[in-house]
Amino acid sequence: MMAAVGVGGAKVDAQVNNSTVRIGESVNGVIVVQGGSVDQRIERINLGLATMYKADDTYVHHQLSKVPVIPGFDLRAGERREFPFSIPVAPGTPLTLSGTRVWLATDADIAGAADPGDQDNLQVLPSREMEVLFKGAQKLGFQISGSEVEYHHGRIAQEISFRPPRGQYKIEEIEMMIFPQAGGLDVILEVDRRATGMASMFATEIERKGNWHLSSQTLNAGVDAVARELEKKIRSLM
Repeated sequence: MMAAVGVGGAKVDAQVNNSTVRIGESVNGVIVVQGGSVDQRIERINLGLATMYKADDTYVHHQLSKVPVIPGFDLRAGERREFPFSIPVAPGTPLTLSGTRVWLATDADIAGAADPGDQDNLQVLPSREMEVLFKGAQKLGFQISGSEVEYHHGRIAQEISFRPPRGQYKIEEIEMMIFPQAGGLDVILEVDRRATGMASMFATEIERKGNWHLSSQTLNAGVDAVARELEKKIRSLM
């Protein structure tokens, strides 16, 4: 009866080998299941990635993925079991930047008992393609200043903000939503331009958005090629 409310029941702990991982790679480790004071039936153990997104003035926990990685088994009181795991970090997973958290979520379905869970924070790095884009922005003098995860047209999307180089472009910041696609990256680029003239009486910033497909050919050409294309796109939205 105590195990049914989580007292004296089994404990589940995911021990991660590589908490820093790049998009397209996998999180690897071992799930340790420690039996409690009674025998229990573990129906399954699930693993997945999770994050939070902003909705109005609050933050909502969102499960990015969830897969059963260990099928059912019987666990004796005091028994310890270990199971290796490997979970891919799929394209579209938010990057771990200021304002964004991503973690490995572990939970177990236990017959007639409270289900134990575990959370392990991850440091999610950009894919190689995204890294070339970021380096192109840095070559123009832009620096990442923050990020926010949003629910955008039926899917989770991360908006990444960049500060412009001081005294250039006459803009406040640029923001990118990046969607990996076959053949490159689809980018929604927003330029927040300082309002001037009559417009400054009603707003301090003017926002303009544009869609941009950054092809694999341009990405493979390197940072300089990406920087040139990005500058053209920014100026077209100013």
